[in-house]
Amino acid sequence: MRKGAERMRRSTKSDAVRVLVVAVIVTLALAMTAAPARATGEDRPDQQQTVHVVQAGENLFRIALRYGTTVAALQAANNLSGTGIFVGQRLVIPSAGGASSGAPASAGTGTIHIVQRGDTLSAIALRYGVTTAALMQANNLASANLIYVGQQLAIPGGSGAAPASAGGTYTVQPGDTLSRIARLHGTTAAALASLNGLANPSAIYAGQVLRVSGTAAGGAVTGPKRILMDLSEQHLYAYQGQQLVYSFVASSGRAPTGTRTGEFAVQSKLPSAYGSAWNIWMPFWMGIYWSGGLENGIHALPILPNGQVLWAGYLGTPISFGCIVLGTNEAELLYNWAEIGTPVTVQW
Repeated sequence: MRKGAERMRRSTKSDAVRVLVVAVIVTLALAMTAAPARATGEDRPDQQQTVHVVQAGENLFRIALRYGTTVAALQAANNLSGTGIFVGQRLVIPSAGGASSGAPASAGTGTIHIVQRGDTLSAIALRYGVTTAALMQANNLASANLIYVGQQLAIPGGSGAAPASAGGTYTVQPGDTLSRIARLHGTTAAALASLNGLANPSAIYAGQVLRVSGTAAGGAVTGPKRILMDLSEQHLYAYQGQQLVYSFVASSGRAPTGTRTGEFAVQSKLPSAYGSAWNIWMPFWMGIYWSGGLENGIHALPILPNGQVLWAGYLGTPISFGCIVLGTNEAELLYNWAEIGTPVTVQW
């Protein structure tokens, strides 16, 4: 009898425990249904946030430039300890002034250059007044030759094209040399040094304002025409009188058929010349000197029999068989501007 009572007490206690457990579970379930847990600030998506998905070729600098923010702000918003990002990564764009529209920054915030056929990194740098090294760093480029038509390049610190001279002065840009500034303004480094009282022509700095000679105040461009090809810069300059008319990235001959230095003149002009030795057509041909039985000259990027443009994307480096090569549009401009007899100087 005593044993039966003991078993009943144990059974009653066990049933009470089970009822209590079920009650607790039901209470928790009801609480979760009635009031879901509130997300923390880190877990709850901000309805006003802009999220950028990283695309191939992008870096933090370009993304910051696009949205009108800074690399530091992007790093802080995304808990990034460095600048390394990967394709497909989702980056929170920090709001500017408390809100973000998600729209790219206006042109005044930063400059993006879309690579055109014939562009080189050095030519782009020259156009925007920055250095090639700065362009490479801003766009995570391992080589100055690794750019392609249609590529978008962020211009570091750029707000447009390099400033032109105004009021007879020129503001020195990063990477400038006195000799380059002199060529841009149809004068010499010695004349600029004398005009500005520079004891050391190499001691110029970015932001310095120089007085320049040979700047035109407007009106018609007059005077004799001349063409200068600088082999060290792989750049061609065309002057009329003391004014620079054209400034083009160019390519000279590669070894062993380098372009000869010296004083020459335009001695022939053809809308398109045929190079039988290489089976290529050379648009906007201007011959300047003879090399054995072949004439070397200035022309546009050559065209193969199948219509393919030869050396596209390599302007700015020695690539030709001895001629001076320009982009197609640039060669056409020079061809229409220069006459037979126009002096041509090729120098290092």
